[in-house]
Amino acid sequence: MTLKKLTYRPDIDGLRALAVISVILFHINPQYMPSGFLGVDIFFVISGFLITSIIYKEMAEGTFTFANFYNRRIKRILPVFFVVLFTGLFIAWYFFLVRDYYGTANSAIMAVFFLSNIYFSRLGDYFDVAAEQRPFAHIWSLSVEEQFYFIFPLVLLFIFKNKYLKKHKIGALIVGGGILLLSSFVNLKKIGIDLDPYYLPHLRMIELLSGAILSVFLFEKGNRLTTKQSNVLGIIALLALLLFLYLKNFFVFPYFPGILALLPCIATCLLILANEKGKYIKQLFSLKLIVWIGKISYSLYLWHWLVLAIFRYIYGSGALALPQLIIAIILILALSVLSYYAVEQVFRYNKLSFKKNLMFFYILPSLVIVAFCYKLYKTEVPEYLMKFPHYPPIACNSCKDKETLMTFGDLNSNYPYKILFAGDSNTAHLVPFIEVVGKKEGWKADVISAGNCPFLFDYQHKETKQDCITMNEYLAKHYKEYDIIILSNTIAEDTYIPNFRQRLLNTIKKLLEEGKKVYLINSSSVYDIDLPKIKHIEKILGIRWGIPFKGEKYQQNTQHWNAIASMVKDHFPEVKIIDFLSYIPNDGCINNIPIVLDINHLNSYGAKKIAERFIQDGKIMIK
Repeated sequence: MTLKKLTYRPDIDGLRALAVISVILFHINPQYMPSGFLGVDIFFVISGFLITSIIYKEMAEGTFTFANFYNRRIKRILPVFFVVLFTGLFIAWYFFLVRDYYGTANSAIMAVFFLSNIYFSRLGDYFDVAAEQRPFAHIWSLSVEEQFYFIFPLVLLFIFKNKYLKKHKIGALIVGGGILLLSSFVNLKKIGIDLDPYYLPHLRMIELLSGAILSVFLFEKGNRLTTKQSNVLGIIALLALLLFLYLKNFFVFPYFPGILALLPCIATCLLILANEKGKYIKQLFSLKLIVWIGKISYSLYLWHWLVLAIFRYIYGSGALALPQLIIAIILILALSVLSYYAVEQVFRYNKLSFKKNLMFFYILPSLVIVAFCYKLYKTEVPEYLMKFPHYPPIACNSCKDKETLMTFGDLNSNYPYKILFAGDSNTAHLVPFIEVVGKKEGWKADVISAGNCPFLFDYQHKETKQDCITMNEYLAKHYKEYDIIILSNTIAEDTYIPNFRQRLLNTIKKLLEEGKKVYLINSSSVYDIDLPKIKHIEKILGIRWGIPFKGEKYQQNTQHWNAIASMVKDHFPEVKIIDFLSYIPNDGCINNIPIVLDINHLNSYGAKKIAERFIQDGKIMIK
């Protein structure tokens, strides 16, 4: 069987340019291109189309081997990939706080084994602000592609070997895509899988498969469009794609990724199809500058996020100021050009065998990465960067019975009343305080918490996680077993939890009616800077930012707490209210050591120091 020769199409590189520019604009500022993240979907379609074109032709001609296929992938993907990983890890080792080594090392190792997407799906929302400072968060898309490359050649080979399927290749692939699409309607959380669907391979492979189907279609059926029809189709497809990229709040869960992802994928496929015979859009995408951007798009994609994440880590901001942004863009371009010509182009055409390329460009670099990560894991964490025990949550991933609770304080105490600390992560960070004060006063307390989760009866939140639901269900069932209940869920807003203030009053009222003694405590606010990080960066760079620790954000949250405390006191004078914020110095340090872990949590050192000052002031927590 003789098939047409595969020829280079500069317009596809031009399409890559559109994809990478969209992604970069979105990552710089989502307002520039609200759905610019669809650039990744465009990449997936292109990749599926090109890879399938190569392996289909080889399979049809009987020349396909897995060794040759993966050898090409190694040479194309891995050299610059590992350069970026090495660079990112080195920068993280130098600039990052020790507390951030663990997550960075984890993400690097997951990247090496092409499991980044699974790893990040466990950490939370792709659009979460916290993700902006993770240097390897963007590697998830490469992991999806590699997972596809491991599976799809086997699928396509099976189709070629099956007498029936061989005659219905397109239908077989469409059926496979349909099955994957149907799986997108399965609510994973309802079956106990708490993963962000944005990263999951079974949803993203639909996009790669759409490009693959187009490739097989062109081999099987050919392109019967006229030049005129191609021109019209190209214009329509491009306009549709641009429209999708600029739509705001349209491509969202639960239909993206999934059925809505078909829109940009189909538009991309139609654009590839139209540009095969078309003129106007093809010429546009074949302009030298656009093609050049497309050629370096892989390097651009790898470097842009790393640079932006490092800058955001250093400056502590998602939205970089203009001077910072200009420097970052120049650095992204410089690194991308350098890696394209000095790495991609050099190693892409080497003549080494599959085994040697596998050894030199995957196994050995992977071992070096793992060794470096081991060094990061073993780095001693200073006390002021230590998280408190069992945080977060303390017990509520599985708090189904009393044995799951953690007890702190004087464990040998015969104190006559049972005590419970309950609430969000600001409960958890008090564990060292509870230990010190509890031993001093001769009491012990059960502690139960979940991040971003107050103890409220009839709790409601738009994105309630399972550990929070479990915690509140447990507490609703077992709160009667306690005599003293201490709540630390005071900084929530009504915009975050509907009718939060009224729900808090209702919860306290119910507890008091049951004869419980109720405490309301405030142990943390939201500070204007991540103090440990700022001090660390200032020391490394030899500069001083001059950003106030207790600035505008702190004042706003303090006012919010005062309003809540006043409200509770007016309704329930018997509730004991304790504010620990008075023990936090204006500079956030005791003995020139930060007592906070981040912008709203005490560190282990800080919680102990506040306990010591509390005792020195002659205060008694529980009488």
